[in-house]
Amino acid sequence: MRQVLGWDASSRYLLSVRNRGENQLRWWDLEADRNTPLFTRPLAGGVAAWFLPDSQTLLSVTFRGALQTWSVTDGSLLSTVKTGMSVWGACLSLDATRLLLTAPGGRVLLWDLRKSWLIWRRDDRALFYGCALSADGAFAAAGAAEEREGAVTLASLRLWEAKTGKLVGSRSFESSRIWTAAFVPSGDQVIAADTAGRLLFLSLPSLDVVRVVEGPGSGTLQMEFNPAGSLLAASPDTSAFVVLNADDGQTLFAYSDLDDMEGSSVSFSPDGRFVSWGMDDGKVGIWGVAPSRKA
Repeated sequence: MRQVLGWDASSRYLLSVRNRGENQLRWWDLEADRNTPLFTRPLAGGVAAWFLPDSQTLLSVTFRGALQTWSVTDGSLLSTVKTGMSVWGACLSLDATRLLLTAPGGRVLLWDLRKSWLIWRRDDRALFYGCALSADGAFAAAGAAEEREGAVTLASLRLWEAKTGKLVGSRSFESSRIWTAAFVPSGDQVIAADTAGRLLFLSLPSLDVVRVVEGPGSGTLQMEFNPAGSLLAASPDTSAFVVLNADDGQTLFAYSDLDDMEGSSVSFSPDGRFVSWGMDDGKVGIWGVAPSRKA
């Protein structure tokens, strides 16, 4: 991902972590009469960032595992905490109290943001990528690649109890890796995105395959549901994103700026009215989401 995007709870503020060229953390006030960011801050090796529930504070995480908080209103750096590990994937819990972090080297940990300490850590022989926490706080999941002989990897999904870190299950698939995972809003399934371009819906906690949806052809690196759970947006490692009907997997919208040097996460606003995606030259585009039609 070249840009990772996020909204605050009021749908007023929008942020971007840009990972190409000068690593930057930027955020905008969409009620302001300008298109330029409120603030731009250096963030070397930035992986992701989120607005915290008060909409007054930002949390960012870097590849080297530094957690930093920033003031939304004046742009100042408020705090820095080092987790002591490199980071590939990061997911903030719905209540913004816990942070799930994964590393390609086979480590996953859950961090307590209120107390700035480790809740649990697990080490595995797999290479971990994108991760997710379920909305009810019950499960943590991560996409992985299991190393095989001859420099071959096998796609895998790991599922843990979020409170204890106990391994609930693991499922392997016929592709090279699972790039990321996302929990279905209903709480009964998790989606695994593999390098074959498939979105695999798995039951919880058994990880049985319920259905398979064709995602972006090059493999989905990030997924997000809209607040109503009716739409699923997916972004691959290319200059494109798609919005799918969450029930049947039908493609409802697709966009590409044809610039393969750029890529982005895709993010719905909490009020469900907009979807954002990072475009070429570091721009961020915002699209309106049409209201659902009820019979």
